[in-house]
Amino acid sequence: MQLMNLALTLATAFSMANAYKITTDGVNCRKGASTTEAVVKTYDKGVDVKISCQTYGENIQGNAIWDKTSDGCYVSDYYVKTGSDSMVTKDCGGGSSGDGGSSYQGEISRKEILSRGEYWVSRHVPYSMSAYYPDPDGRKYRTDCSGFVSMALHASAPGLNTVSLPEIAKPISWNDLQPGDFVGTLGAGTGGAAGHVTLFKSWADSSKKEYNTLECRGTYGCVAYKRPVGWKVGSFTAKPYRYNHVKE
Repeated sequence: MQLMNLALTLATAFSMANAYKITTDGVNCRKGASTTEAVVKTYDKGVDVKISCQTYGENIQGNAIWDKTSDGCYVSDYYVKTGSDSMVTKDCGGGSSGDGGSSYQGEISRKEILSRGEYWVSRHVPYSMSAYYPDPDGRKYRTDCSGFVSMALHASAPGLNTVSLPEIAKPISWNDLQPGDFVGTLGAGTGGAAGHVTLFKSWADSSKKEYNTLECRGTYGCVAYKRPVGWKVGSFTAKPYRYNHVKE
């Protein structure tokens, strides 16, 4: 009997090892790691949820981690008492840690530029021309379009602006674009809302009339997006550039 009770106790402890309490009432569990995703179910305060994996998603009150529960949906880790500000189980995938080996303002690979960009995009960092958010090393950059590109390039913090970004790059042709290059309405006269800049991720298709971006934009925050070649902001037409310290 004692052995049976011990076995039951161990089994219960094992099954609850990855279960954590919800900290407030009415917490929505969603199809994806964002408040824009559909609600699958709602948890009440004190309910134990089992976490199968974690990923990065929309930033909720300073916490960008989302927990995938045994119900197959995602809940913001902000509302789950895991006892840690970091992940406590395996990564579900789909987020980015922004890992790379570049030094601040040093040479950087195209792969790392995109990884650093995805670091903010996977966290849905809100757009602001006056707020700041850390890069993977904890260095803070401005959370507007040019601050985002500066962060992805591991360039000067808290970020260059659309007027000064061309000072660390060279103009290239649209046909020369490669992942990690950037495209924008840049240079004199493009300050404030008159300019915009995006990271080039890939061509949308073989026609090369549209490209996939990583960017921070207006009310949308830091997102993946698609733009046509030669898009405009007012009278300025977007042109492609290559960072001076990119590794070829």
